[in-house]
Amino acid sequence: MRGRIALAGVLLAAALMLVTLQVRQPEQRAVGPVGATLLAALGPAQSGLSRVSDSVARLWRLYTDIGRLRVENTRLREDVERLGQEVARLREQAQATQRLEKLLDFRTATGGRAIGARVIGRDTSQWFAVILVDRGSRDGVRRNDPVVAAEGLVGRVLTVSPTTSQVLLITDARSAVGVVLQQSREAGVVEGLGQAVVRLKYLSRAREIPIGAVVITSGLTSLFPRGLPVGTVVSLVREQGAIYQEATVAPSVNLDHLEEVLILAEGRSDR
Repeated sequence: MRGRIALAGVLLAAALMLVTLQVRQPEQRAVGPVGATLLAALGPAQSGLSRVSDSVARLWRLYTDIGRLRVENTRLREDVERLGQEVARLREQAQATQRLEKLLDFRTATGGRAIGARVIGRDTSQWFAVILVDRGSRDGVRRNDPVVAAEGLVGRVLTVSPTTSQVLLITDARSAVGVVLQQSREAGVVEGLGQAVVRLKYLSRAREIPIGAVVITSGLTSLFPRGLPVGTVVSLVREQGAIYQEATVAPSVNLDHLEEVLILAEGRSDR
């Protein structure tokens, strides 16, 4: 084995010498019979080495191309992720703008003084329906101020601190609102059940109450102004022997997803 390696080395060295001589003495093309024999013997090896060299070069180019593609794919993934985050941010900003525009329209329609507030907390117990907003007595908020959203009545201010206020939602069991049916003007009282819906009480049994009837504030007390949307009738309750009939009402406002509200300051003694 060592002899074969040594022989190959000798032949290769001889071929290199011949090539060198050809380069140094280009005018002398003849290399003699021994040189011709060596060149003939080494020709296939040179061709093989050339093919191997070409294959290695192609593999190296492929490797470097794969590396560049991986870097490019990583960059593209980062760009896609960044653009996705930007789209989500812009979508959230657009939704917030729409909500604020509705609130401003509602504020213009109701007139009077209104204080914008953002929901910053919720009572997580199953007994109470209370939210916390980022406006308080320093902003002019007082206890029992009505609280609304663009879709209608939310509730009233329960407690006030200098910088925050608790709002009692109309779904709270402690809440009661004087209302009328918008079309028939039938009067009643909406009371919270501690659930997603409220109960409309003291409706005359002689009246036919249609499903989908709109319920609004009556304005008969100084607590809530007249005409604020409260909800729509979704079912009726007629108990045997009862003097009045009752209705289940779905609130106009999605109280589980409140983010911004208006606190109405009209009708107070400090106006």
